[in-house]
Amino acid sequence: MRRKFVVIAGVAAAAVVAGGATVAGAANTPPGGDQPLSGTELQQAGDAALAHTGGGTVTEAEVENGPGSAYEVEVQSPDGSRVEVNLDSSYKVSGVEGPEHDDDSSGLALNAADRDKAASAALAKVGQGTVSEVEREGGAYEVEIRLDNGSQVEAQVGGDFQALSQSAPEFDDD
Repeated sequence: MRRKFVVIAGVAAAAVVAGGATVAGAANTPPGGDQPLSGTELQQAGDAALAHTGGGTVTEAEVENGPGSAYEVEVQSPDGSRVEVNLDSSYKVSGVEGPEHDDDSSGLALNAADRDKAASAALAKVGQGTVSEVEREGGAYEVEIRLDNGSQVEAQVGGDFQALSQSAPEFDDD
């Protein structure tokens, strides 16, 4: 079983702020483990991964010895999920693993701008409440809204950020 240890420490951390996204990480790996990226490799791999995910924070970046993959970059998306982006030696995406990459999604993590647009469209449709969750569902979005009376509704928002429908209010059984 391969174990990874990530140490993010003030002076030892490599931090780069690019386009509102953050690349931060320094890794301490045991002998025989993957080698952490630094310098230009870290910058280029981090930029490529963040461009693919639509933003977030690079939490780990290392040399990958797998077939078709030279680098492995772990990105924490603005919604808190983690996505692993594999890159070839020219920093092109060769694979993605993570909760945002499944058969009915585009493979991209939900970025903050899209989350905010979907939430705004859903709130405009519902008319009140607080957004509790936004998920990408294929080319559209599913937005959960908690109403002032404690009930919850789900609003469907299209890929063009137009509200499509909403469910009837329901109270949680818990």
